[in-house]
Amino acid sequence: MFSHPPTDRPGPSEPVVPGDPALDERWRAATAGWRPSSIRPSTIRSGDPDRTRAWVRHAWEGLDGPAAGPEDDDAVGRRVRDLMTVAALFVLQERFLAVAAGEPVPSEAPDPRRDGAPLGEDEVLAVVRQTWEIDPAEEGTEGFAAELAGFLQDHLDELAEEVRERLVDRRGPTQVFAELWSLEHVDELEPAAEQDGAPPFPLSTDDIAWIVSGVPGPEKHTAWEWLTR
Repeated sequence: MFSHPPTDRPGPSEPVVPGDPALDERWRAATAGWRPSSIRPSTIRSGDPDRTRAWVRHAWEGLDGPAAGPEDDDAVGRRVRDLMTVAALFVLQERFLAVAAGEPVPSEAPDPRRDGAPLGEDEVLAVVRQTWEIDPAEEGTEGFAAELAGFLQDHLDELAEEVRERLVDRRGPTQVFAELWSLEHVDELEPAAEQDGAPPFPLSTDDIAWIVSGVPGPEKHTAWEWLTR
């Protein structure tokens, strides 16, 4: 029914960096202060918010984004990059689940300052500096960040698309599709995968195979086409 990920990509049972203290520290820094409303009812829909968070963490670890970059010597720049990647993953799963349910895809990304971790003014300016070849400080920083909701939403919208492409390229469309589909369809997983204490991700090879070929339906085809477009 669907293609399968090349064998040279990390297998579905292989955590990218299991128990890596540096990644744990960066995850805490990127998600510290996230308000409960940041995973809105419309986002988690009928799924489990803890499972959604677990997938976001799992996907975040698998992206090139958490790797050190040229701006990562700066702690503010690193946290901003990580935070925006996390926010983009929440947007990605929300859009995928909307498509899978035959519902309209949200027309715009949320302002991450309202629907995520608080961004300080210096962090908002860091996002601007990473994206625009200007220095907002030259225009005066007083009140500058407060006027950037539209910019941040547009930036997050573009980043969600970039994250989709990178994640599919990194882990293969079959694995990414199965993981996202499982957020609202745990009934298609083997019972062993839902045992207490077992991490929800990565999915087992059997779970992935069952999701992509065991229960066909037009919704899956539509969601697959959207993910791999």
